[in-house]
Formats: sequence, structure tokens, C-alpha cells
Amino acid sequence: MDAKRIAAIIASSHDDPFGAAGAAGITIDPAQIGSQFCALWPKARPGLSLLAGIAIFIPGAGAAAGGALQGLIKVGDAVSAEVCKT
Repeated sequence: MDAKRIAAIIASSHDDPFGAAGAAGITIDPAQIGSQFCALWPKARPGLSLLAGIAIFIPGAGAAAGGALQGLIKVGDAVSAEVCKT
């Protein structure tokens, strides 16, 4: 997949977040996203935190990768707080 195709998929997801997945040939059932995410996030978060901590010490792009993972964790926490209300 080239950069123009990726950019088109991202742009199409702005108005229809599930449209991007469809453009990539992926089928998503919106009703199942919450339950799958809520089951996966508590298991994935510690591993992502560990990777982010390790990545920061890798010379070169490691600091950027660590920062990106920390950002992903913050987004995941925010989604979890909204979607996984129990």
C-alpha cells in the first residue's frame, strides 16, 4: 500500500471511522468493538507500558517511539474510561 492510498483511507475515516476499515477490506461489527476492547485493554496496557519504557532508551527513533506508545496508552485509557463503564 502506498502513502497516497493510506492518506485516502485516513481521510475517509474522518467522517466514517468504520469506512476506513471497509476500504482496507476489513469487516467491523460496531456492536462488538466495546466488549472486545474492554476485554483486551487491561491485558495489553501493561505490555505497552513496558515497551514504551524500553523504547525510550533505544538510540535514534526510540524516544519518538516511546512517546508514541505513551500517547497510545493515554488514548486507550480515555477510551476505556468511556466505553468500559462497569
